[in-house]
Amino acid sequence: MNIVKRLRLPGVSERWILACVAGATLLRVVLLAFNWPYTDSDEGNMGVLALHVAFQGEHPVFFYGGNYLGPLEGYLAAPLFRLFGSSLFALRLPLVLFFVIFLIGMYYLVLLLYNSRKYALVSAILLGLGSPDVLFLQLRASGEYPELEMFAALMCLLAVGLALTTSRWQQPGAGTKWKRIGLYTLLGALVGQALWVDLLAGPFVLAMGLLLSFFCWRELVRWPGLGLFVGFVVGGFPLIYYNLTVSWEQNSWNVLRSLQASGEAQFLATHLTWTNKLAGMFFIALPMATGGGWGCAPVAFPPSGAQSTLSIPCIIGQGAWSTGYLLLGLLAAGVALVTIWRLTRPRQPVEAGMERQQRLIRQSGQLVVLVSIGLTLVLYTSSPSPAVAPDTSFRYLTCMLLALPILLWPLWHSLSRNRRALQWWLQAVLLLLVAATFTTGTVRSLWQMPVTQARYTEQQALIQDLQQAGTTQLYSDYWTCNILIFLSQEKLICSAVDNDMHPAQDRYLPYRLIVHATPHPAYIFAAGSAQELIMRQRTTANPTHYRVYRFFEFVVYQEI
Repeated sequence: MNIVKRLRLPGVSERWILACVAGATLLRVVLLAFNWPYTDSDEGNMGVLALHVAFQGEHPVFFYGGNYLGPLEGYLAAPLFRLFGSSLFALRLPLVLFFVIFLIGMYYLVLLLYNSRKYALVSAILLGLGSPDVLFLQLRASGEYPELEMFAALMCLLAVGLALTTSRWQQPGAGTKWKRIGLYTLLGALVGQALWVDLLAGPFVLAMGLLLSFFCWRELVRWPGLGLFVGFVVGGFPLIYYNLTVSWEQNSWNVLRSLQASGEAQFLATHLTWTNKLAGMFFIALPMATGGGWGCAPVAFPPSGAQSTLSIPCIIGQGAWSTGYLLLGLLAAGVALVTIWRLTRPRQPVEAGMERQQRLIRQSGQLVVLVSIGLTLVLYTSSPSPAVAPDTSFRYLTCMLLALPILLWPLWHSLSRNRRALQWWLQAVLLLLVAATFTTGTVRSLWQMPVTQARYTEQQALIQDLQQAGTTQLYSDYWTCNILIFLSQEKLICSAVDNDMHPAQDRYLPYRLIVHATPHPAYIFAAGSAQELIMRQRTTANPTHYRVYRFFEFVVYQEI
């Protein structure tokens, strides 16, 4: 079977997949044009980094304040800033490219795994839609999540494709061998880049490595294996160089472990248990990451004590989605394991050997994708994140979406073979329910555009008000600081403080030094916040020392 020829789309299929990609791309560009989703200081941090790369010649290895996250988004946005000026739209535009590559990669991956162009197209259409939570992760430049999806899809595609064509290494012809060496080098570069961007790619790297080790071990001990290693070193060079040149305490792994320890401390301090972890993963994080979130508040789910009759639809809806996801995952894994066991039984006809090998690789490819997302889910659930903040930490499960075509395949495949009316209708209804969930989620995202556009307009007006008032060096909370700095193109400089007005979470430390050196800094906080109450007390005690302004929901205290 000639895999390369199969990947060359004929005219009709080419038009359909191009239409699908174009439609999904247009949807995301329209959302970005209306400044959806809302922006915050995490995204502002990436925007500041892109500004420094574009105009100050900086080349940071990591996201400011996170020495384990590669700032690929900032580097890709920097040339756009040079060409078109800095803006939220230009910062986010590279994310659309990540998504386009992800969608095309998933189309070809499904095509390789199931040899069905129709199902590959249906999968691409579903993945082109998405709930507000899924689209939020794909379109906000806060670091690593859109590109992780892309890298995971491409790594799976290349690994499965190389396994399916491994017999070519045995064929004569230097051209074929050099092409395969080039593909292995590309795969290595993707692995290195993915791990630099975020170590969350680890489960996919491990699973794809096992697939290649089993089916392509002869190549791995020869020139293709060397190409894989060279590609990894080149792709992951920033990560490798940094960890070889810093002390053990400062390396990326230890930074990640310290964050984990901080989360564990919070987990213990709030007297949470494994029940909270399982509930947070099952009812909140998994549905949100895979498109089944209804936008319900975390307190709507057990074991929180705030449930009411109004919580029942949330519990049933998101609980049913997670149940379906996990059951379909177990079903798909079971089918793959049984098929692999049967295909490895001896005494099969010789003439069926090649076809049997192809089926075995396809089933193994499906299984390793499921193993990747299963390992991701286990690691997430064992961490404190699903108990402490499942409604924000669901982003760590962004790659769970890759398993969707594998989970739905048994339902799709059996529709054409099932002769039992009741079972056929049940399977059809389940597929339509998934499609309807993704479609309505997309519509909900579009409905949110006026709100996010109004919020963005307020942020711009706030920046103008602060500049006109002369309050350009400020103290504020973390979630206000970085976005003011970025949207003002550093005309406003802000340093973060915690609830007790102590320095806290300045990701770019020079900003702290600038504000600290200002003779008469300003303070901007949301009305009623802990910091604003402290500033109100200071003003009451010494009213001649401060000038007070009110802009939108913020109160500004300017030292005189």
